[in-house]
Amino acid sequence: MTGTTCVVTGATSGIGFETALALAGAGAKVIGVGRDHRRCSAAAARIGAATGAPVRFETADLSSQDEVRGLAARLRSREPRLDVLVNNAGLFTMRRAESVDGVEMQLAVNHLAGFLLTQELLPLLRAVRRARVLFVSSGSHFPGRIRWSDPGRRRFYNGLAAYGQSKLAVLMTSVELARRLGPGAGIDTFAVDPGLVRTEIGAKDGSPIVRWIWGLRAGRGIDARESASSIAWLAMDPSIEGSTGRYWKERRVVPSSRRSTDTEACRRLWDLSVELCTPTAAAETGAARVALPA
Repeated sequence: MTGTTCVVTGATSGIGFETALALAGAGAKVIGVGRDHRRCSAAAARIGAATGAPVRFETADLSSQDEVRGLAARLRSREPRLDVLVNNAGLFTMRRAESVDGVEMQLAVNHLAGFLLTQELLPLLRAVRRARVLFVSSGSHFPGRIRWSDPGRRRFYNGLAAYGQSKLAVLMTSVELARRLGPGAGIDTFAVDPGLVRTEIGAKDGSPIVRWIWGLRAGRGIDARESASSIAWLAMDPSIEGSTGRYWKERRVVPSSRRSTDTEACRRLWDLSVELCTPTAAAETGAARVALPA
């Protein structure tokens, strides 16, 4: 990976941190993204001490579309190219909350942040011969359904259902982006199931009952480093070049749900996602708009 540049979101802990560590250890220039400046500084210091590689972190709250666009603008101004983008940032909550843009929080962070950031960084991804975009999905996408009439789930909110919807949307975005880019674009998109991992994502909800249940569930999971090794492999291995739009788990292509590959549904989700991304914010940041085929 020497000479390559990789961006990893949600890189201050868990899977994101271990992925950034693995990529830096392989010689890549790694730019991590996190929400808290202190945690970003600490993560950069830990990765630097472990690998001897300089690691830069950018601070951004990815629940805000303004901050996503601001992050992308900074990257475009500082970097001539981008070889790998790992859309890993995510959250889980049982209680309904909305982002500053008025979007249900899990949909905003788990799905729209990666959807928007990827489009904003397409100029950098197109500047290399072959780039890769990784979307961290989940096995929770299987029961997931897009509630087309109420994607924000204002009626009868259920945190698990909202999480499943967001992870299904992540996978459908990878499939649809691959279709829109086409095989000759030089950008491969991979969605990945990290497996059941011992991370804190379910413990941050705030509810004692949820934290207790998550602790029991996560105890059966694998270490974040083991999961991250498969994600880093997807970012690095030359043998899978051109295998775009696939769903991966443990370094293998695996079947995904029928809903995740429904062509019309994927197009519909893309249009909905564009609608949910505030158009005025793009003009304010001067973002370079990149048109994709319909």
